[in-house]
Amino acid sequence: MKTNIKHILFLLLIPFVLSSCTDVIDMQGPDGPIRLVVDAIITNEPGAEQVVTLSKSQNYFNNSAVTYVKGATVTITDSDGKVFEFKDLTNTGNYVWKPANAQQALGAIGKTYTLQITSEGETYKSVSELRNVPKIDSIQYQYTDKARQGQSTSDGKLTKGYDVAFFAKDLKGLGDCYRIKAYRNGKYVTPNQSVTVAYDAALQKTTGADNVPFYLPVRFSISPELYAEKDTVRVELYSISEGNYDFWTRFRTELNNAGLFATPPTHIPTNITNVNSSSTKEAIGWFTTSAVSKMQVIIDAKNAKTNLR
Repeated sequence: MKTNIKHILFLLLIPFVLSSCTDVIDMQGPDGPIRLVVDAIITNEPGAEQVVTLSKSQNYFNNSAVTYVKGATVTITDSDGKVFEFKDLTNTGNYVWKPANAQQALGAIGKTYTLQITSEGETYKSVSELRNVPKIDSIQYQYTDKARQGQSTSDGKLTKGYDVAFFAKDLKGLGDCYRIKAYRNGKYVTPNQSVTVAYDAALQKTTGADNVPFYLPVRFSISPELYAEKDTVRVELYSISEGNYDFWTRFRTELNNAGLFATPPTHIPTNITNVNSSSTKEAIGWFTTSAVSKMQVIIDAKNAKTNLR
């Protein structure tokens, strides 16, 4: 499962003041330009369908359904010159490439991929290198009777259960970036801040985190809620570029930018460009190429650890 970006709007920079907590205020603002939204991730997983989703951005106060882009031409070309065509077979804005067999993969570590999209008379491009990812060594867990802050049985969260952590070692060389996903019984576990990314072995860009085991906050990031015995836990580790790390960091900031002390929203970066530099029609979103490492366990009380670190 991938976290879609098509519902993240191109936010308007509109200052306003709320005069009363009980007043209903119908905010009106100028409409911003509508942009092409690209949600594309290519992996090296054998037998996996690859999907590029195209939609249109909406203005901040527009609550209507997402408009998907149909009739576009979508291709990805690797650094060897091989072209992969993506087709919108269901006419829903989801452009799909299907492997010929269970062994075929689109992505390969070390290759560079060029995404090209032609839509409504405009052509957009993006280039991304598919980088390596470390192997997940193990998934371990320990029992705890300490509920997560703000969670209770009333919201369906366990107040007693298992803390889960994964173990892996960052690759050698500064600037390796990763995205971490976890699934509980096949359902994506939403992190506390909506998405988890790591820079080398740490959650943030820092020194001394190269070529060492992932730090504690990274390892336990897959457990924003407790797990139960016999739950199936799957962890996926994706290699991403530093630019994509910055994209998700900004994405997370804007997604959690709310409340009394919220700051004015800012544009989220993109690696999608219009080949016509004089055109005013721009795109947002990100083209990601990832190598993927996976592991899955079933929680068994007999195998639980103590003082897991």
